[in-house]
Amino acid sequence: MTAISTSHRLKRSFQRHTLPYMFIIVPMISMIVFLFIPMVVSLWWSLNDYTGLTAAKFVGLNNYIKLITDDKIFIRGLLNTTVFVLLGMSIGPTLGLLTALMLNQNVRFRSIFRTAYYLPVMTSLVVVSTIWVMLYNQNGLFNTILENLGLHKVGWLSNPHVALISVAIASIWQGFGFETVVFLAALQSIPRELYEAAMMDGAGAWAQFRFITLPSLKPVIIFVYIIGIIGSYQVFDQVFVMTDGGPVYSTTTIVYYLFNRFMNHKLGYASAIAYILFAILVIFSYMQMRLTREKA
Repeated sequence: MTAISTSHRLKRSFQRHTLPYMFIIVPMISMIVFLFIPMVVSLWWSLNDYTGLTAAKFVGLNNYIKLITDDKIFIRGLLNTTVFVLLGMSIGPTLGLLTALMLNQNVRFRSIFRTAYYLPVMTSLVVVSTIWVMLYNQNGLFNTILENLGLHKVGWLSNPHVALISVAIASIWQGFGFETVVFLAALQSIPRELYEAAMMDGAGAWAQFRFITLPSLKPVIIFVYIIGIIGSYQVFDQVFVMTDGGPVYSTTTIVYYLFNRFMNHKLGYASAIAYILFAILVIFSYMQMRLTREKA
């Protein structure tokens, strides 16, 4: 009986302590091999003049100093990316919230509308960008409409003053369906009793939105904005497909410039760009955790 009891205790101990580690060891090894080790290697590259073809030459922080002080294309890319983020995050979440408010009413075929709004989110960015390139074409739909209205055609992707806005519009159209679904889920979780009590007190639609809906949505709004900013700072596919960074670097973004340096065998320089972007994203991630914790 003692041997059997000991065997049962060992089995329970194994299931309680060893088995969980066996489930997480494979993901942990994958993270170490494919995430942490490449990050450390990339950090070392960022401190070197390294092309991948010759031996690395240690230069310390020179790559970072050159990026911030001398590289006009990088500075332009950083400004372009920031403008892209401001355009996207000032319009996208607003559209998502307005659409969610409409779909939160007793609308017929609400599921169909929700699917229609979310469908572009599930579509590949390359496919979406290609479609918008066709719409923006010199003889595309948008210029045809302008021509029929007696207006001049617009170089949507060839005019340096318009190209970045055109890319941002395509990105907003592709992404605001995600924000719609998130806001709609949050709206449906607000207790109806709050609105009924407000109506009994004589509160109108605007008062209900201001004092019930917005305060209830604050954590979700913070989430949407921070996640959207982090994603927008990593914009690449749309730029690569639609403009290839041009014209005259007007749509060059941080990630596109990183890719360009990498393809030109400037691995150390590209790694420095990656770590500057990493620092920006860490700041916004910290802001999200801090603000979410405060709201909780």
